[in-house]
Amino acid sequence: MLAKVKTISAYMEELAPLSLALPGDPVGLQLGHPEAEVKKIMVALDPDHEALTEAGASGAEMLVTHHPLFYNMLSSLDESYPAGRLAAEALRKGLHIYSAHTNYDIAPRGVNFRLAKALGLPAEQGRIINVTGTEQYLKLVVFIPAGHEDGIRHAISQAGAGWIGAYSHCTFQTPGTGTFMPGEGTDPFIGSQGKLEKVEELRMETVLPEARKSEVIQALIKAHPYEEVAYDLYPLALEGESIGLGLQFDLEEPCSLENLLSRCRSALKPAALRCWDAGKSYYSRVAVCGGSGGSLVEQAARQGIEVLVSGDFRYHDLKLAQAYGLALVDAGHDATEWPGVAYLREYLVERLEADHYETGVSIQASASPAWK
Repeated sequence: MLAKVKTISAYMEELAPLSLALPGDPVGLQLGHPEAEVKKIMVALDPDHEALTEAGASGAEMLVTHHPLFYNMLSSLDESYPAGRLAAEALRKGLHIYSAHTNYDIAPRGVNFRLAKALGLPAEQGRIINVTGTEQYLKLVVFIPAGHEDGIRHAISQAGAGWIGAYSHCTFQTPGTGTFMPGEGTDPFIGSQGKLEKVEELRMETVLPEARKSEVIQALIKAHPYEEVAYDLYPLALEGESIGLGLQFDLEEPCSLENLLSRCRSALKPAALRCWDAGKSYYSRVAVCGGSGGSLVEQAARQGIEVLVSGDFRYHDLKLAQAYGLALVDAGHDATEWPGVAYLREYLVERLEADHYETGVSIQASASPAWK
């Protein structure tokens, strides 16, 4: 069985919900048909000519990228312009293109989390530099026949529900009596057609991030013994985990700038590596931002960050960092984003295999040397 474009899109949106994207950022399905079946996916940083050529040559029918194909609305597919030329090339090759951009930058387990892990930083302990919002939570209430509560609790917890801080499987349950009358054509787990049933049931309540709603409900329905599952979802006013751009870390063992540079060379293999040392022997508060981190320089300095690893620092970013005494490591826009792109292959393989799809996933062979 092959996965459809819409299924792959749904997987991506569980990892990086579209709602997280910065205003005006074009994310999601850029080109293609949601109902089309896909034999092979290729993940890449950019939907550029090289990626399109390799995808076509390798038999890939879908391209999943970080950077979008379209940044601005097109009024025509004029191939004398780069955007029109790329779109026309993708159409001729029959490629479906999906992009997760700033929504993947901001996602709690997104680009910055993967960059931190690649550099050996304590990714789970990262704190946001520029908070853009908080995760939204829902309350799930489901009614379960007595004796089946443990299996359902485990299933929905595995899917992402019931987490409060570092505590998992958090639920509350109360007993009661459920009533129902199976109609014609039903195949009831309990009772018989046309007869009113009164069943000892449990009302189970838990919380879940809104981004995990689809996965949790699927797990609930799969684990529940009833033919028709009675459940409710309520929005909550609780503020969840902060989300945003960049991650900062307090290191138990401070490191030198040369140590950070060595980590970048080894893990990211950047085409070029630039730095400005603020003159300290060791740095204990380190931050990362995949892609372009220049806009975070002042915020980082005001939050006591001592060194920022990112890409695309401009002359004026450097001058501002020098004024604040903030050290900078510029490992390049692409090199600092490839850890997140590489994870997409691992993630999609895991999701497709779990749902028994035969769709294959590859990574662009002409990618950053660290991730081939």
